[in-house]
Amino acid sequence: MCTVLLRLAPGSAWPLLVAAVRDEFLDRSWDPPAAHWPTHPSLVGGRDRTAGGTWLAVDPAPSGRGSPAVAAVLNGVRLPPPPSGTRPSRGSLPLAAVAGTLPPTFEGYDGFHLLLGTASTVEVWSWDGVSVVHHRLAAGDHIIVNDGVGAVSDPLVPHFAPLLAALPDPPLAAATTEAAWGPWVDLLRGDGLALDDPRALLIRHEFDGTQPDLAGRVYGSGSLALVGIAADRVRYDFTATPLTPHWAPVLPAPAPTPLHLC
Repeated sequence: MCTVLLRLAPGSAWPLLVAAVRDEFLDRSWDPPAAHWPTHPSLVGGRDRTAGGTWLAVDPAPSGRGSPAVAAVLNGVRLPPPPSGTRPSRGSLPLAAVAGTLPPTFEGYDGFHLLLGTASTVEVWSWDGVSVVHHRLAAGDHIIVNDGVGAVSDPLVPHFAPLLAALPDPPLAAATTEAAWGPWVDLLRGDGLALDDPRALLIRHEFDGTQPDLAGRVYGSGSLALVGIAADRVRYDFTATPLTPHWAPVLPAPAPTPLHLC
């Protein structure tokens, strides 16, 4: 599963704060966050090498929305293959959402929950293969999981909701991720839960021979992202090692260390 924890507080210094966990088969190759897409030159995110899309994209330029934006996609219900036998990639959806070019229909896509957030609004589209539900989230704290927005059917949600609510707004002013985000970084360590705990934020599962096509593959938490969105600025931090995090700012890029000559 994947998880997005967010705080929408219009009028605050950083109106949108997002903490995201990406879960995937760990042998699926990808590229770290950068401006990978010539057709979307302002967008920054990690690129899936298999299908070319992304699970999370950040647009630091206000453009036509009047604000920077972040989009992320989480897997939803698994659907039977379409008659053609091929599906469009869900990884294209965050790029399309930020660019304002979502398809008119989601027919053919596997189930998903797609988030688009700016400094003033957060929207989520949930597709189950039959219908799409469009949520416009109220100000406050929210958790999105593979079961949907605030789905208490997932034990993670009732466990982490009070922990998210207790977090102070981070200053996002320091050079290092830990100093800028403070307790938000601590929350993404998973609250000490075991990787196989039903409430776990960070997971790892190695498949045995009971499913021959998956034998030996490992599904788990592959990366973490922290994104702050304001009307005129963005902060994006990332680590590819969730269990032993080595955080680095992506946006804005850290200023070079001054060279002191003697």
